[in-house]
Amino acid sequence: MKYYYQVEGGIRNNIGDVLQGIVAKAFLPPNNAHVADREALADIDKSEEALLIANGWYMHSYEKFPPPPNVKPVYVSMHIAKSSLLSSKKVRDHFKQHAPIGCRDQKTLKLFLGWGIPAYYSGCLTTTTRQRAPINNTGTGEVLLVDNIDHQVPQNVVDKLEQLLGTKLVRISHDPEDTSGNIEEYSARCEKHMDYLLERYCKARLIITTKIHCALPCLGMGANVMLIHPHPSEKRLAPVAELAHITSYEEVLSATELVKPPVKTEALKARQEFLSNICRGSVAKGYNVMQNPDSEEFKKVKRDSIRQAKLYGMAVSGMLKLGLANDTMKKVYGNSI
Repeated sequence: MKYYYQVEGGIRNNIGDVLQGIVAKAFLPPNNAHVADREALADIDKSEEALLIANGWYMHSYEKFPPPPNVKPVYVSMHIAKSSLLSSKKVRDHFKQHAPIGCRDQKTLKLFLGWGIPAYYSGCLTTTTRQRAPINNTGTGEVLLVDNIDHQVPQNVVDKLEQLLGTKLVRISHDPEDTSGNIEEYSARCEKHMDYLLERYCKARLIITTKIHCALPCLGMGANVMLIHPHPSEKRLAPVAELAHITSYEEVLSATELVKPPVKTEALKARQEFLSNICRGSVAKGYNVMQNPDSEEFKKVKRDSIRQAKLYGMAVSGMLKLGLANDTMKKVYGNSI
């Protein structure tokens, strides 16, 4: 059996997409871990049985999805960017075949359940990121500001942060440095750069970020991080919100001091163990353990996911038939349920 992890190999505009693959790779056999292009999963080698840890952001293009039948996908920590991915019956049937589906956020969870596809909330696999260096608890060192060129923190917020902290922020981007080469070359180069960044995060006095895939791995490693955001209640930020307070720009601008929010350490530990057990168990058995669980915890998750899929599916179908669905529901589900 071959083992795969995936990274975004098309647009290549966010090293956080590579990080999601790196954390999946950590659960695979060291000498049998192969990278797959998330945008071309249908092109995975069809010559032998394979297992894919299929986590992360889905996706720019649907043309080369789903993966071939020889691949056993472990769908965990999934985020569906556009509901149109599930507009294809072929895709829905594929997910039903490999359900229950582990969802990174509630929006994705409800999308699957609404289609009658068993699913459960898993949180994000990047919380399992291993520590790269001893954590800096000295109260000294560099303060990092991690964002992207297309989502920069406004200058007035940066100025206020520097005033509150009494130091200049060192800006780091999660845009890839070099997007050239094939998927193996690109992934290897980004993995090396991401390891450098993760080590730097461990050594920092504080990391301030707008990036979910900076905040979550930092929380997982125990690094000193706080997520700031113009809209803290955004549903896609829920995997962070369950572990630590998300600070709004308004809170920064009105603050008289900056205090890093405490981490809910018990919730973090439980999330890490839950996700690690799914991945380790699936790799050990060669299939998604959530489909044929042998622990009481996972059996309950599967039972609940099936029950909720039936309830949500019936509710959505009923609302569509009775004309009670709003415009969003009609757009997402059409009349095909």
